[in-house]
Amino acid sequence: MDGIVSLAIPYFYLIHILVVAVRVGGALLFAPIWGYSGFPQYLRIILIFSIAAAVASVIPFNEAAYENPGLVLPAEFLIGLLLSMGIRIAFAGLQFGAHMVSSHLGLSMIQTIDPTTANRSTLMSGFISMVGYCLILAADQHHTILRTLASSYTAFPVGTIVKSSQWFDTLMSASSQIFIIGWKIALPVFLATLLLEITVAFIVRMQPQISLMVVTAPLKLYVGMLVLGASLAFFPRAIGDAFNLIVLRK
Repeated sequence: MDGIVSLAIPYFYLIHILVVAVRVGGALLFAPIWGYSGFPQYLRIILIFSIAAAVASVIPFNEAAYENPGLVLPAEFLIGLLLSMGIRIAFAGLQFGAHMVSSHLGLSMIQTIDPTTANRSTLMSGFISMVGYCLILAADQHHTILRTLASSYTAFPVGTIVKSSQWFDTLMSASSQIFIIGWKIALPVFLATLLLEITVAFIVRMQPQISLMVVTAPLKLYVGMLVLGASLAFFPRAIGDAFNLIVLRK
């Protein structure tokens, strides 16, 4: 009888993979790069269940945790969503800073379709978003989210019901980083264009025949782009702390 192969379907293991996939999907679908909407849906589903199967193979199965799926599944999705919230806050700060840069450079009326959100966005917003993706890849954050997912089952095993006191206050305080990151990105361009406008205003005051609008617009664009290009070297320092934000507390 040793040569007989069992054809029984491991239902409990499949349920275990499905529950793990809820947390994995909540983290990856809302994370930059992993949650890129341009990926075909079937590839995203295959990716989530492949990672979930790998993670489920090293997580012990707890049958008691699946007695109330109405509570377990929403809790697993919430945990996965909160795990990727740090990167989402960093990208929201990039978007906020990009809109302010566009306004100061006079490019706010130029809009494109953002491939990550399928919504209209400014030209500068798309450029700074691409810079953010490069920073994520350079800082290995796309692998960090996978390591965070695997280690989260040590702190929050399957079936853990998180309370609002474990994440709500931290999320509210972490959301302030959106405005801090945005101003860190836009501040060099803002100061440069402000000083330029003041200088041109004094010159026009002494030489009234000079047109303020004709002179200021191209100068703001030229000087602003130079300052923005020079400040790109400080972008990792501006958003690096947001990548390490931990919203969910044990």
